[in-house]
Amino acid sequence: MKIESLWSERFNHFLKETGKYLKYIFNGHLVFVMIILIGGAGYYYSEWVKTLTPDFPAPIIMAVILGLAVTISPLTTFFREPDIVFLLPIETRLDNYVRKSYVFSFVMQLYVLLLIQAILTPMYIQVMGDEALSFLSLLIVLLVMKGMNLAGRWFVLYEREPYAPYVDTFVRFALNGILVYLVVKGANLFLILLVFALLAGLCLYYVKSSRNAVLQWERLIELENGRMAAFYRIANLFTDVPKLREKITERRWLSGFVRLLSGRTKNPFSFLYARTFVRANDYFGLYIRLSVIAFLVVAFADLGWGSIFVSVLFLYMTGLQLLPIWHHHDQKMTIALYPYDSSYRKKAVMDLLTILLGIQCFFIAIGILIGGSLQLAGISLVLGVMVIVFFRSYARNKMQD
Repeated sequence: MKIESLWSERFNHFLKETGKYLKYIFNGHLVFVMIILIGGAGYYYSEWVKTLTPDFPAPIIMAVILGLAVTISPLTTFFREPDIVFLLPIETRLDNYVRKSYVFSFVMQLYVLLLIQAILTPMYIQVMGDEALSFLSLLIVLLVMKGMNLAGRWFVLYEREPYAPYVDTFVRFALNGILVYLVVKGANLFLILLVFALLAGLCLYYVKSSRNAVLQWERLIELENGRMAAFYRIANLFTDVPKLREKITERRWLSGFVRLLSGRTKNPFSFLYARTFVRANDYFGLYIRLSVIAFLVVAFADLGWGSIFVSVLFLYMTGLQLLPIWHHHDQKMTIALYPYDSSYRKKAVMDLLTILLGIQCFFIAIGILIGGSLQLAGISLVLGVMVIVFFRSYARNKMQD
């Protein structure tokens, strides 16, 4: 193995690994749904921006959001489990490898930073008016901050106290938020330079204190595995991902909910998939997040008839993201021991999805009712039932593939 070509080999493997799943992601129904959702959200956001007054706390909002975006600065290393054995002896010769990882991570996070700033800029200009800092000037400041935060995050991963990364994240977030607030508010230059010097001094402290320390290889590999697992979970919504490691969370407090989902049927698959939904691969967390987001949007965003659109969209999107549960037990031979044919298994999944979407439909309708429209809440329920019936037909066809 040549150290000089190691990073390139890892990078090419990463491109091949992600590329074979991206083609399924960008050809999926969920992308079309997300485009519609983003378009609708953009329209209502632009209308909301027009109503803002100069006393709206836009600088504080930007300080929190942009400060968080700058603070979260993971370094993509492409490290693997065997590296603990094979790269540990040459840790001091990995400077070029780390430098390339740093540049790659910076470029990838640059796109996220650009997107967040582009979203916040209309609100910022509407509130600050002529006092607003130019887009390019603010971007340059954010890029410098991102570069320092990325370096600080790397050097804090050297051998330190277990709580050091958490303290570091909190301190950097505080400094980043204050610095962004001072910049967008147009504060005194001396104050801006003072906070900037504190942030730079923190990074220099990490650099100096890591000279005689060693890397936390287990932690670095754990972070890298977590990053890839997040990508695999997204790809698993569109196609089967054999490399996705199953994650189990017991959640005993949801035992009653499992019984509600499985019902009193004698079909053993009903209980199996109900417990799978609650415990495995965070299907439950995904369902709760989508339901809560939909509820908050229709209850407090004052969308009018747009709330019906949001209701239908989230029901369909939730169904699409829960449908992969059908393949969750495909590789387990013990399923064949059940004295039932595949029709029982399909019925169990269909019933589970119907119950979950029905609960979500009712939950969203309550949100619309809180928003002040009984008529729209009723329409949402009727259309929701129609979406569930349509999705049952769609899911039945997908389970035959």
